[in-house]
Amino acid sequence: MARQERRGMFWWRAGLLMALATPVMATPVTLPARALNYQPQARAWARVEATAPLVLHAATAARVVRLPVVPGQTVAAGQVLAVLGGPQLDGELATARAQAQAAQQVLAAATRSMASAQRTYPLTTNRQALEAARTALDTAQGHAVAARANLATLQAQAALSSPTGATVASIAVASGTDVQAGAPVLTLVPRGRSWLRAEWFGTPPPAGSVGRFTPSDDGASVPVRLVAELPARAGNGARVLDFAPVDPAAWQAGETGEVSWRGRAEPAVAVPAQAIILDAGKWYVLTAVGGKLAARAVTPGPAQGSDVVVTAGLQPGVPVVVRDAYLLYHRDFAAQYTPPD
Repeated sequence: MARQERRGMFWWRAGLLMALATPVMATPVTLPARALNYQPQARAWARVEATAPLVLHAATAARVVRLPVVPGQTVAAGQVLAVLGGPQLDGELATARAQAQAAQQVLAAATRSMASAQRTYPLTTNRQALEAARTALDTAQGHAVAARANLATLQAQAALSSPTGATVASIAVASGTDVQAGAPVLTLVPRGRSWLRAEWFGTPPPAGSVGRFTPSDDGASVPVRLVAELPARAGNGARVLDFAPVDPAAWQAGETGEVSWRGRAEPAVAVPAQAIILDAGKWYVLTAVGGKLAARAVTPGPAQGSDVVVTAGLQPGVPVVVRDAYLLYHRDFAAQYTPPD
């Protein structure tokens, strides 16, 4: 008993010392999130390679429902080569549709709540309720986007399409066959003498995106279209993407250069880099609304000078803490600390 009392006194004194040593924070310094138009862009090293057979794999476990092509048939880019289904994939699609519908309903309700809060502020709605409605709307938007993306991914996996004009070389399965994720289904021989293979770090562009290839020898740049992503990654961990020229190009196998891509400009916000907080693998900012601090999850993009672009989770004009944000985020550590037994 005496030992437990001494141990308890030790931790009490340690907590007191931590509290006394913690400086009193002054009024947080904030700046409003700045609205801007963000255009995602990326560059990657690429090499022209001789045309090789392209094996199309099942992206998920499924049953081959239909094979509308035969070996030796010429197919166009985007043509459906195999239709997948079966109990597992059909069940996953049904679940994804229900989740997307539910997320859309929650988003609609959050949108109505936000509109109502904006109409009644500040007469019957206070700043805290307005901020809560805005946070709920941001969360609902994120969930709805994720649910739609999941549904679109499953729908895309239900059909194998030719990424480029090609000839069907062989078919590895028959209709009614159950295949596992990653199983080969068809082999194509793309038309044309060569294509461009790039090692891509980060999120790849959407399929069909058009970029430009600039040769290392300062030759003229050529518009190229993303046609496929290989299932295996490169030895350095990069994604391996295949591009084809939009127009016929006089490439030589072994030629190297750089692929550049620019996405569509979308609304975003920018905050000073010191406002971004990393905690347990997730990114946050501290908002200061109505005299109250609140952590808000965000999706950061690239740096722009001393600022960081935030592509999701934060609205323009919301005040964010820009000085001692990390300390303020963790200031209640001592209160939450539990001493070991």
